[in-house]
Amino acid sequence: MKKLSFFVAAALLAAACSPQVFPLYLEVRQPSASGLDLSHKSFSIAYMEGKDSLFDRSAASAMARKLEEDYFGGEEVVGLYKVPAADSVTLELMHSLVMDTEGDVIFLLSTQLGEPGPETNQAVSGARSLDSAYVCPVAVPVLTHLDIYDSLGEDKVLPFKGSTVLRPLVYNNGVVTDEGLKSLARQAMASNESEEVGRRLTRRFLSQWQTESFSFYYFDNFQVDVWVESLQYMNEGQFAKAVDIWKEQTKRGSAQKRACASYNIAMAFYLMEDYEMSSRWLSYASKLENLSLAPGLAKRLAARLEKK
Repeated sequence: MKKLSFFVAAALLAAACSPQVFPLYLEVRQPSASGLDLSHKSFSIAYMEGKDSLFDRSAASAMARKLEEDYFGGEEVVGLYKVPAADSVTLELMHSLVMDTEGDVIFLLSTQLGEPGPETNQAVSGARSLDSAYVCPVAVPVLTHLDIYDSLGEDKVLPFKGSTVLRPLVYNNGVVTDEGLKSLARQAMASNESEEVGRRLTRRFLSQWQTESFSFYYFDNFQVDVWVESLQYMNEGQFAKAVDIWKEQTKRGSAQKRACASYNIAMAFYLMEDYEMSSRWLSYASKLENLSLAPGLAKRLAARLEKK
């Protein structure tokens, strides 16, 4: 029994001295469905002057709000600009917009509204006024042309074209002519319907998210719980607090523990998207110890730094 107790104690001591691996699962932002990686970039949205510029401004404004929600936490940082109408969108025009708006990515919107087509005018049950006693859906074709230029990417204009048919509901008195219905439909398009177009246009440029696993080292020492505490901070998204704890661990203990703490700091900086600091700490960890997790982080860093 004494011999068995000795081996059990030795095994527990070895486990306490050996690093364990803790997997942390996080949602990671991916490039948009368009293929464009728009994270950490500033945006500007321009629209062309013309007969439908009121519609375009409203659609561009809706685009700006959706982009702000996704990339900037709702902060109003996307500027709107009006530019003269042009027969074609050139690189020179986009270069000029980059200089004028100071946005990394320029969205240039132009639309063309087709001839409204009134459908069946129907009586409204329980109408409160004569002017809204009838309602008529009006089909309006919409052609959209969105040109995008990423000044931090390839030096080319990316065109995105689309078409849809919107059916604004036009309330009326029942005796209005088709021309009157068309006029009312155009007014509705310039307000409510234009925002729907803007939201639709933005969908392909919003972030996609993917769950990924990120591994950290810890030491199972019940007398010193700083490793567990730091991982709890990571799990709560308080990366900087975890880094502060690990920095203290790089000043004490064996080379292995100092290397593991340094690696964890490197992974934390990677998640904070400070890739230069992550590389520095990973290099320092590798000088102290040959860690099995280091090549995986090095590969991730290489991929990120290549994009920059």
